[in-house]
Amino acid sequence: MSNPTDLRVIKTRRTIRNALISLLAEKELSDITISELSAHAEINRKTFYRHYRSISDVVTEMEDDLLSNFSDILKNSRTSILDIGAVLTEISALISSDQEYFAKLMKLNPELFSGGRVKAMLRRAVEIALRDVCKITDEPTLHALSEFTVTGILSLYSAWFDGNCTGSLDTIAEIARKMVTDGLKGFVPDEKLREIIS
Repeated sequence: MSNPTDLRVIKTRRTIRNALISLLAEKELSDITISELSAHAEINRKTFYRHYRSISDVVTEMEDDLLSNFSDILKNSRTSILDIGAVLTEISALISSDQEYFAKLMKLNPELFSGGRVKAMLRRAVEIALRDVCKITDEPTLHALSEFTVTGILSLYSAWFDGNCTGSLDTIAEIARKMVTDGLKGFVPDEKLREIIS
């Protein structure tokens, strides 16, 4: 495999990924061959194999980039993960910055937001944050609260993509914030809940 920090490697991988996204406008992922993808990317098959073993490796790398972006939002957020409004605003801005790319990524993996690694990463972050503010400390309850929070948020984004991205992402973020806040009442002290609402 090639050095992933080399600028030529980065450019070639980006070209392959863009070619895959372009081909997805014409056909299903399962119908795309490496030969076809290589031709569309204007590279030969040997070059493709220097970077990836299969088309699924390309998809995995695209999902890894999304995870990295979400992880950066969680790490660099000026506030707690439980400042749902701020975190959702940043996630919505990320999606808005390249809406077409995210729509194609959802086509590659329709369960991208509803399951898998994105959901697991966000659920862990919320569960860790809840430990600091929750009145209840038993693990099954913390797990259930984080599952409820993340599943609800991600399902709203999935539905938005399923509906051809109609409507405002700001509205989606506000609905999610209200639902999470209402859902955590009774589990989080009022003063902490006010921090989440802000």
